[in-house]
Amino acid sequence: MIGILPLVLFVLLFLGGGLFFSALGIKDAFYQLPPMVAILPAIALAWYMRGKGALEAFFSGVGHRDILLMCSVFLLAGAFGQITKDIGAVDAVVNLGLSVVSPQWLVVGIFAVSAFIGTAIGTSMGVIIAVAPVVVAMGTYVHCDMALMMGAVVGGAMFGDNLSLVSDTTIASVSSLGADGRRKFVLNAKLALMSALICSCLLFDANPAGMVNVESGGQWILTLPYALLLCLSLCHVNVFLTLIFSTVFAVLIGVILTDYSVLHSFKGIQLGFLSMADITLLSLMIAGLSGLIGRDVIVNIGAKLSAWVEQRGDARLAQFLMIKLGLVCDMLLANNTIAIIIAAPIIRQLADRYHIKRHIAAAWIDISSCVMQGLIPYGAQILLASSLAGVSPLMIALKVYYCWILGLVLAIYVYLWGKKN
Repeated sequence: MIGILPLVLFVLLFLGGGLFFSALGIKDAFYQLPPMVAILPAIALAWYMRGKGALEAFFSGVGHRDILLMCSVFLLAGAFGQITKDIGAVDAVVNLGLSVVSPQWLVVGIFAVSAFIGTAIGTSMGVIIAVAPVVVAMGTYVHCDMALMMGAVVGGAMFGDNLSLVSDTTIASVSSLGADGRRKFVLNAKLALMSALICSCLLFDANPAGMVNVESGGQWILTLPYALLLCLSLCHVNVFLTLIFSTVFAVLIGVILTDYSVLHSFKGIQLGFLSMADITLLSLMIAGLSGLIGRDVIVNIGAKLSAWVEQRGDARLAQFLMIKLGLVCDMLLANNTIAIIIAAPIIRQLADRYHIKRHIAAAWIDISSCVMQGLIPYGAQILLASSLAGVSPLMIALKVYYCWILGLVLAIYVYLWGKKN
């Protein structure tokens, strides 16, 4: 367990610093100790604990293909957001949305739209990229807590990431455990839909305090870049290519319909990239920290927990261990797909030992890792939402109600029916 001390140090500094400055009454308390600074002592500790080979381990984590792809997506999302803002597309889509949506349905609608898109495309990052900029722009027209609105976006995105049949987490959990995908989906859907219904009831009660009058007219054609982004996403085009095509299309729309020029777009792309510099650097540092901690630490933790269950021989306890492994692995790696792949061998052994059906084990590891991914303030989803909205990652994490509820529903379900499984 000592191997996770660097991560614990980072979380304590990040969380503790924010709480300390909040107690002092300082504005923007969680920004006083930036996460990029808070992670430096954690990296130093992990480097010291790693000893020989620390340099290679750090850059192995930083240079991981998925990490570099994620950072590229961050930069492209920033460029797309800046271009659409410059040409007036953001205002156009906000005006269109607010002219047809009743205020009391606004936050619920944000959650529902995010969940629908997430289920269709199977990637939470794609949902946040598509929906969050629009929600941020809506924040200038409605008097509603931005952290709550971002929490609805992230919650809906994680709903789709967990439940979608084309999600990489679904594929990883079913494939690595040799489970029946249909039966896993049915069980997963039962808990996810129940949690979504409870979450919607809570969000429906969180009505905006008021709304600024908006123009129902305007150039609706300026919303086409967003329409293209959603269409390409629904057609399962790679998110990298989707952002490139949508950004180029937004520039063309701006040049044709407004006084925007190609030269202006160069500046816009640069500003968009710079707006994502913090989250990109932090993601690279977190990846390096994960590389220093290493996968062996996770495997050792799993082996110790498995041995602990062996002494008690209880199927329900074994299922709680599966859930705990999903939570811990994702907390350490900040990537639910990788967490599932690493935890799968241990979970397979537990499932066979206690005669737990494979589709149940697959559902538990998928749900638990997605719950943690939607709640950790240093995860890619919340970091992206925070960067786009200018809200503290921790404040968003506290208001991702769907993930909190899903975790509670999962625990209750296993407690009540775990032995029957």
